[in-house]
Amino acid sequence: MTIRRTLAALLRFAALTAGLGATAVGCNDLELTNPNQRSSQTYWKTSADAEAGLTATYNALLPNGTFGRWQAFANDIRSDIGTARTSPWGDLANFNAFQLSDYNFEVNRELFAHNYDLIGRANLVIANVPGVSMDAGLRDQMVGEAKFLRALGYWNLVTLYENIPLVTEPLDPTVRPQSATPAAVWAQIEKDLADAAAVLPATPRNPGRATQGAALGMLGKARLQQRKWAEAAQALGQVINSGRYGLLTNYADNFIEASDNNNKESLFEVETEDKYPIGVTGLSFPKMIGPCYRPGAPLPEYNPTFCDGRPTRWYLTEFQKSRTTTGAVDPRLDATLLYNDPARASEMVYGKTRGSYFVDNPASAAREDTMIFFRKYGETYLAQEQRWDNPINYKVLRYADVLLMEAEALNENSQTAQAYQYVNLVRARASKALLAGLSQAQMRDSLLYERMFELGLESSRFNDLRRQNLLTPALAAHDADFNNFVAGKSERLPIPTTERNLNPNVPQNPGW
Repeated sequence: MTIRRTLAALLRFAALTAGLGATAVGCNDLELTNPNQRSSQTYWKTSADAEAGLTATYNALLPNGTFGRWQAFANDIRSDIGTARTSPWGDLANFNAFQLSDYNFEVNRELFAHNYDLIGRANLVIANVPGVSMDAGLRDQMVGEAKFLRALGYWNLVTLYENIPLVTEPLDPTVRPQSATPAAVWAQIEKDLADAAAVLPATPRNPGRATQGAALGMLGKARLQQRKWAEAAQALGQVINSGRYGLLTNYADNFIEASDNNNKESLFEVETEDKYPIGVTGLSFPKMIGPCYRPGAPLPEYNPTFCDGRPTRWYLTEFQKSRTTTGAVDPRLDATLLYNDPARASEMVYGKTRGSYFVDNPASAAREDTMIFFRKYGETYLAQEQRWDNPINYKVLRYADVLLMEAEALNENSQTAQAYQYVNLVRARASKALLAGLSQAQMRDSLLYERMFELGLESSRFNDLRRQNLLTPALAAHDADFNNFVAGKSERLPIPTTERNLNPNVPQNPGW
């Protein structure tokens, strides 16, 4: 076993998976010690050990529950811009329609466990690297990177589950921590990000590593989600005033492999393929949300994706209303969605003509949403089916998001006049008319729509609706899945049953 794999095994053993605990098994009469075997007591000695430990922590960003697959379902497909009700996977359809009966369902279980795996690995780095004899500046940066990654894990967990254990150090396997208040978790996220921003460099020391801008951007995002408007504007303003970031001329280039890699619009993205490099694979959710042939169509030699998640008809309709100054369709529409457009029927999509994916009259289909697909992150330019290991980097935070968040923070802080300059930068890139003369309420509505168009399928919509107190059954007018939404319950996911069985100190979320 290589040292790197040994470390990964140690990290996984100590990580907060399977109920934040582990069970030791063995034979009493075979208690032999391998003097060459690395252990947690002998590992953290050199700068190479520290680097490998941090690399293993970055490696925890791409499993299904962190950013590889299920975030798109939990935050976009579960919102009013997406649906899984036409998925052949019934349990997944129920998960996204607020009707989850098996709390151990794969999606729910992996969202919980994989983020605690990330946190557990970060905790090991934070606890052990300060004791390693190495360059002090680099050592501080490594700890700062680990704190940034821990904050990402807790961001995912507190926004999905809200009531969760807060663990900031490696745990003995027998410990069963209690759930913390959401306020305590948010406070830890803010502290970790502020600590990280104080020591991280302005430019990454290696591609894909956290920077000061990434930490400040996520700090602003965390404060915005808590409605700390003035504090959010302060952190986000630091990112903008740094002058280190900008918008790409072509919006779609953010989601194409040839031009997506850590470009000037990216504050932080999850590296795919072997860029971290411990056998990391690519994004898998594009294989589940792109175009496929309708039931009853002649079966081709391959079906590009499984069509488990699709846009709602409402999302397409609203997107088609978004127009440029010349009356053309918002260019972000065709980068985000694939829909029936007779004028482009001959376009090649996964090696097949675009028109072959659609019926002539979508309104006549028994299931209207089978006529629309997500395109963003899909390798539609390939003449083959979508790969499971998609090499396009996942954008955790883009500069366009920073600009829109700054505009929202200023508007909510009664500084609407100062908000225009930031939202209008995003609109100008899409060739839309610049906003002017809006009331605070009108600006709020405009920003919510602008975020929906700019950040579709980027894990934004569910939290945007929550932040503006719009997660209600009334969204059934956009998405029939919300007919099952129960206020006070459906805003949160249930704690997986296996976690509660192993840790009775974690209560179930209200209503579940």
